Amino acid sequence: MEWSFDGPNGVVTVCREGEQALCRAVRPDGRGGLWKAWLLGERGKALLGTLIPEGGILRLRRTMPVEQLERQGAWPPTGAELVLAGSAAPQNHPPGWQWTDCPGQLMGEPGLRRALHAVERAMLRRDEEGFLLALPFTPGEAFPVPALFCLGRVEELGDRRYVLFRFSRRGCPQLLHNSETLGKTTLEI
Repeated sequence: MEWSFDGPNGVVTVCREGEQALCRAVRPDGRGGLWKAWLLGERGKALLGTLIPEGGILRLRRTMPVEQLERQGAWPPTGAELVLAGSAAPQNHPPGWQWTDCPGQLMGEPGLRRALHAVERAMLRRDEEGFLLALPFTPGEAFPVPALFCLGRVEELGDRRYVLFRFSRRGCPQLLHNSETLGKTTLEI
């Protein structure tokens, strides 16, 4: 049996051969950065791996036990994602902000923790009320946490666009205050 999932960032195909799943992902190598492939199921998702440059495109080939995918809730597959996990973004950050790896670990809600699992790096700014998290944003590209998007605001920090979110000290999402303009510009999208 074979599945094929076409998305805005590329194609993921999965073919079952006995007790193994042969997984492939392909995307154009038009932009710098690390791309990760995820297999989605009704009860969860499984990381397939990082795509690597090969012949002018990015590719992933991986064989995984179907039993492992079942344990992660990704079998049988219902979809797939290709997610920009790291970019050639500048290593510096605006004053008051710092880089944080694995921002999902800051979340107090398990669903958000899982949703942010694919985000490897974000900017963080702590204050008395909790913290602000800035996730990179490029219009037209898939946002890693769509359910959270409506609580954020797009702003420029430094020379990049980010979606800013406010969280309590315990990592619970909150609305941004109207007076919180932290970057150069609040943008309409």
